[in-house]
Amino acid sequence: MSAGFKTVKVEQRGNVAYLTISRPPLNIINLEMINEITQALDGLATKQELNVLVVRSGLDNIFSAGADVREHLPDTAEELINRFGEMLERLIYFPRPTVCVVDGRCMGGGMELAMACDFIIASERAELGQPEIKVGVYPPIAAALLPRLVGLRQAARIILTGGMLEAWEAYRIGLVNEVAKPEELEGRLEKLLNQLTNNSGAVMLYGKKALLEGLELPLKKALAKASEIYLKELMQTEDAVEGLRAFLDKRRPQWRNK
Repeated sequence: MSAGFKTVKVEQRGNVAYLTISRPPLNIINLEMINEITQALDGLATKQELNVLVVRSGLDNIFSAGADVREHLPDTAEELINRFGEMLERLIYFPRPTVCVVDGRCMGGGMELAMACDFIIASERAELGQPEIKVGVYPPIAAALLPRLVGLRQAARIILTGGMLEAWEAYRIGLVNEVAKPEELEGRLEKLLNQLTNNSGAVMLYGKKALLEGLELPLKKALAKASEIYLKELMQTEDAVEGLRAFLDKRRPQWRNK
């Protein structure tokens, strides 16, 4: 494992970073994993050369079976919930696009981890769900994220029934972006990575910022905020100028992620 981590592996290949969770047998998310993911995200967020972050499981046919129930008990629940929320907030607002690869079961806190990414690519054998209601609690992160992703009615179905969604149903309701056969999952990931790595990391940063900040505002204010980010931040970057000049010159832009 990298950087002394026990449950997380971090790799960088060119301008793509890979954050792999690995805590056999089920990738149960405990405080140790939360702290290691947080540290990994903090380190990766400073790397200007990055264009994309991929979050995935290092175990076969399982993404994560959720958070550690033993740490959900009253004496540790507050620390777990707070640190988990802080970690997911870092992932949601990570300064580059994030892609989660889900192969196999993705439950509870594992599904919340996946939802915090900008893209989810799932295999046909993936199952996603929030079964917390069946053990007497509800998923606080999902309660905030799911309605924004799939609407109130679908979010209520997922959270209040605790049922599992097959991959194609998750795709139908807009929870995942793509579904592939298990043997085609890597190829589908590479296709998306090729699209993202051809763009400027700096420009994608501000595009993502406009999306997220606009989501929190009424439409009129969101329009104003998007224009403000465009004019005061994006247009101050070298890459915005380079992209426009390259288009006019009929050549490929040379991105510097600045």
